[in-house]
Amino acid sequence: MSDLVKLTIDGVPLEVPKGTLLVEAAKKVKQEIPVYCYHTKLGPAGLCRVCLVEIEGMPKLQIACNTPVSDGMVVHTQNDKVNTGRGMILELLLVNHPLDCPICDKGGECDLQDYAMAYGRGASDVADPKQSKPKRVDLGSTIVLDEERCVVCQRCVRFDDIIAAESQLIVKDRGHNDIIATATGDPYHHNFTGNVTELCPVGALTSKTYRFRSRPWDLHRTQTSCSQCSVGCQMFVDTRGGTVLRTMSVENDDAISDGWLCDRGRYNIGFYASPDRLKQPLYRDNGQFVQIAWDDAFAMWAKAIRDAQASGKGVGAIGGGRLLNEEAYLLQHVFRGIGVKNIDWRAGRQIQATPARPGVSYEAIESAVAVIVIGESPEERAPVLWLRAIKAVKRGAKLVRIGSHDRAPGVPHVDVATAAEAMAHIPAEGSIAVIWDGINPATEIREALAQRDGFAFIANEQPNARGAEAMGVLPTDGGLTAARMLDGSANLGVLSLFGVNPVRNAENPEAVAAALRATPFVVISDLFLTETAELATLVLPALGAFEKSGTTTNAAGTLLPVNAALEGPEGPLSDLEMFVGLAQHFGVALPSVEELEAAVVARVASHQLAHPAPSQARATRPARSMWDGGGTSQHDPNIASLRNTQAGVA
Repeated sequence: MSDLVKLTIDGVPLEVPKGTLLVEAAKKVKQEIPVYCYHTKLGPAGLCRVCLVEIEGMPKLQIACNTPVSDGMVVHTQNDKVNTGRGMILELLLVNHPLDCPICDKGGECDLQDYAMAYGRGASDVADPKQSKPKRVDLGSTIVLDEERCVVCQRCVRFDDIIAAESQLIVKDRGHNDIIATATGDPYHHNFTGNVTELCPVGALTSKTYRFRSRPWDLHRTQTSCSQCSVGCQMFVDTRGGTVLRTMSVENDDAISDGWLCDRGRYNIGFYASPDRLKQPLYRDNGQFVQIAWDDAFAMWAKAIRDAQASGKGVGAIGGGRLLNEEAYLLQHVFRGIGVKNIDWRAGRQIQATPARPGVSYEAIESAVAVIVIGESPEERAPVLWLRAIKAVKRGAKLVRIGSHDRAPGVPHVDVATAAEAMAHIPAEGSIAVIWDGINPATEIREALAQRDGFAFIANEQPNARGAEAMGVLPTDGGLTAARMLDGSANLGVLSLFGVNPVRNAENPEAVAAALRATPFVVISDLFLTETAELATLVLPALGAFEKSGTTTNAAGTLLPVNAALEGPEGPLSDLEMFVGLAQHFGVALPSVEELEAAVVARVASHQLAHPAPSQARATRPARSMWDGGGTSQHDPNIASLRNTQAGVA
């Protein structure tokens, strides 16, 4: 029996796979059937009925979102009968809907506006006044709910249940009194709440950080890669007047984000306009920071390195995991060019970023028979990977966690302590997905999986950790690791740190702070005066990810574009420009733009990390929220309440 079905839609014959829904089949002939409750990632619901179509041989109009194709089917998506039916549905949806489009945040990108123009009737048969419902309801840390606008499509409820596995949202009451609410009455919060504002086809659910800020036609949109974690979700960055107003998911980004964004990627954007941004280089003079010019900063930096090398003291550089690939490449290129071997990206607890076995697309997680999570949960370290794991479990996969302290609400799982225990719960056949935090050695699980069809992803502490490894930001020829450079025993004269905050995030922050205080000359590049920057001799103001262009490498090893969406403030430089400035003081030859781009592509394509020797197992600690890393999220006043609610930090 053929797996293809022949049918005709609006006079166009076509073939589609058996089981395809009419709403999807119509897209093959460039017909967009109106939908509210239906969403590609959520599947059919059959609630709103606005997707009516005529199927020859059937006495009544049918809903396209919940009707699979059949052989010989003849479908009409546009005719008088269909348009009349949709008009009647729209009238019912508009019975109590307020006519407040001029002040609604959804204005200009609202499906209800578009459908009312296309199918709405000129006059209503309803004479009764509209029913009032709650307005400006504080649903949680991120969302305002206006129940008068809600068409009860239940996309938000279904996302919370099907995709996020949280089941916090429900439809309360019945009939024309039904409203969206939380099941317990508590505020709505988890790591993916912002997605419901995008899913909402009207202006019922709006974002607190974007509310009343702009109209869509006034925004400048740039597509780039999210730099909040190592997943590399594609996103749209919408700016107006030099200010980032919102980020939005890319619906067809199936291979990476699956069309979703976590709340940190969506909401941690206000720091770009923070008055706390570093604008000028700072030099510590008699215990106090004073502003200096960039030329003076480069000269001091270069002199300190020369003096250290002349006196026999070491020089070290740590960073790269939060830099672009091009910046990470120049980091190791320039420092090796001036004779430095102590180079590393691992400023935190992680020991590696690249799996010993080649990675595959994130989509492979969904078809695995088992997902093994080792250490800290991807729910916090790489949130969208967690959504893939949830999807796999809902399709029948076994979720086994080794040494995890994190919550897993609504997701059936088994907690074990060892690899042997984990394998006892794994089906004998089928592929196994491993999501590792890259912290504690995973030798046992690698050996157990050696004979199985398995693959691994490392949920990195830093977004471009895998890219930094590929670019060669690792010690060579006896060079010191970051852990050695920061433990107080390295006898360094100069230590340069780029986009890292080990005083907050290292295994032993107190020891790191003591080591930095004992180092004669400490240089750090960052956007803010972090805990580590406060101990520096020289602080270099850096540009953020939305303010520069280049590439990054995600946890799957995919080379992704980073496109500047915002012009940075006057004063800060990119880390790449800092490396160029330092290179000029030492006469280090730099690659051309073309050579740099070619080197990045070649290294990412060919990079394979030999698995490091097992290190000492690191102490486990309570689960950390994705907001706990410090840095930019601590300097974004727009998300203070969200940060406090979900991370439990000030």
